[in-house]
Amino acid sequence: MKAQKLIIVCLLILGNTMMLKAQNPFITHKFTADPSARVFNDRLYVYTSHDEDDATYFDMRDWAVFSSKDVKNWKEHPIPFSLKDIAWADTMAWAPDCVHRNGQYYFYYPVERIKIGVAVGDRPEGPFKDVLGKPIIDFINEPNVGPEPIDPNIFIDDDGQAYMYFGCRYPKVTRLKENMIERSGELIDIKILDQDGQILEYIEKKEGEENIQANYGGDGVYGEAPWLFKRNGIYYFTYANGWSKDATMVYATSDSPTGPFTYQGKVMQPVSSSTSHGSVVEFKGDWYVFYHTMDISGKNFKRSICVDKLFFDKNGKIITVTPTREGI
Repeated sequence: MKAQKLIIVCLLILGNTMMLKAQNPFITHKFTADPSARVFNDRLYVYTSHDEDDATYFDMRDWAVFSSKDVKNWKEHPIPFSLKDIAWADTMAWAPDCVHRNGQYYFYYPVERIKIGVAVGDRPEGPFKDVLGKPIIDFINEPNVGPEPIDPNIFIDDDGQAYMYFGCRYPKVTRLKENMIERSGELIDIKILDQDGQILEYIEKKEGEENIQANYGGDGVYGEAPWLFKRNGIYYFTYANGWSKDATMVYATSDSPTGPFTYQGKVMQPVSSSTSHGSVVEFKGDWYVFYHTMDISGKNFKRSICVDKLFFDKNGKIITVTPTREGI
């Protein structure tokens, strides 16, 4: 009888595990957001911010990292980095990114809504250590970085030049030195153009206007969450176009990592969350888009990460993703 009960329990556990593998969101035991997907050592890693269980705002205090060898079975690693590890910041552990270079892993993170730091570790899962003891981007000392320099994204081009993209409403990019912890050259304003070559800029809707993207400048305007990747010689710049009820993750393309970029369309249809922070990665021959929703909690401050496959047409345009609950 005990053996039968044990078998039943095991089958129930296995059934629940299989159900979790097959559904979006794919991390359900804690709230996670802003997924940054990277491939290291033939394994897929996803770095996220961590919404607290009792969150009433974006008051995140640490970051999380998960990894997988097949995009179906995920391993959670210990907390890689937190506000406790930073002497110069106290609040808002927001959307991170991580890259590998020089035999080390560089973890970039925004804090306090106005600063970006970089930490270094020997392993992709961390732990990471703040090596500068100060931010690499700081609005207080450098106002031209934009009033809300958040959401760092790192791209290393084929020639070895590293770039850091960031910004809210005002997209920026700066080159990084070989050591990955210092900036090089001037700060560059990212320009996004429509199909007629006109600059697209985010505008605030007028009082009384409906909360739709058309009243913020249209689908192509930049809101936040930059992510750059390269495919077949084309630079794809993905980003969230705002926070309206029909805002989503969109993209523009260029033949240069610094632009100007021409708006092409939506990466995916809108999700339940008012924020649409995501990333795109190629892994073992397939392309994936990672994003978050509030499908589990019903609360914008308690989000959960998801993944769907991404496809391109014969001309290289992204085929707009319809978010699924089935997952990969």
